[in-house]
Amino acid sequence: MSFRTQLVVVGGGPGGYAAAYLASDLGMQVTLVNLDKNPGGVCLYRGCIPSKALLHVAKLLNETEDAKNWGIEFAKPKIDLDKLRDWKNSVVEKLTSGVGLVGKQRKINFIQGKASFASSSKLIIEKTGGGTEELEFENAIIAIGSVITTIPSLNIKSDRVLNSTTALDLPEIPKSLLVIGGGYIGLELGSVYQALGSKVSVVEMTSGLLPGADRDLVNYLAKKIKEKYEKVMLNSKVVEMKEVKNGVSVKIQDQDGKTIEEVYDYVLMSIGRKPDTSGLGLENTNVKINERGWIVVDKQMRTADSNIFA
Repeated sequence: MSFRTQLVVVGGGPGGYAAAYLASDLGMQVTLVNLDKNPGGVCLYRGCIPSKALLHVAKLLNETEDAKNWGIEFAKPKIDLDKLRDWKNSVVEKLTSGVGLVGKQRKINFIQGKASFASSSKLIIEKTGGGTEELEFENAIIAIGSVITTIPSLNIKSDRVLNSTTALDLPEIPKSLLVIGGGYIGLELGSVYQALGSKVSVVEMTSGLLPGADRDLVNYLAKKIKEKYEKVMLNSKVVEMKEVKNGVSVKIQDQDGKTIEEVYDYVLMSIGRKPDTSGLGLENTNVKINERGWIVVDKQMRTADSNIFA
């Protein structure tokens, strides 16, 4: 089956659906292609929204703990992990469904599936429900987002090694958790698990947490982190991991070359995200990729293909 559209947006995250909705508001015929059943992307499904929902819970737990300093003391909370997980998922479902409804109201043609470029004016879409479609377009916007960065030498393929997606699934509340990477994603998730009862440590290879952020702000946060976390290891890196009985053995090396070995119930790998255009079929277009994997664009976000933007 083949059809034509004025504009196709590949990727339904905050960049993709916002562009699609604005284009529709401006009178364009728009098709939005996305792998999930509703627009939302990593942010709504596997990032900002579920993490903020859990951070709300962590804030509540921390406030009940701090309240004893004000003369109000609560009994230790009982945590129903299944119910907490279901509540978090319901928040995600409500918001993504709402975003999908807004698209329907704008009469955007939504296709759930994976798109790849057959040429500079045609897409092949493998639909999630089965079958393929050919879509000819006048203009296209690539908004596929990013993927989780991994370190091949530390990829031990263990259920006890979490990433920013699987950590949100709350497999259990571990007694001990090591967060690899002192960026905001790792610190957010580490703070959630700490509030739920885990003893959390973090290892960061630079000299401070949240590299690149304003130091005045970071200093305040770092003080709080050191109070709450079991251990903060700066100027250090993980050099080896292996799964052992009921945990993960981790070797950590500091800037002087001294190595320690600790066993943690779980490890959260959170070292950032990276672009990934594999499988997109850009080799069938004139779109260029730089040495870091980013799509090359001009000031108008136009690629080397005059009708494809990113």
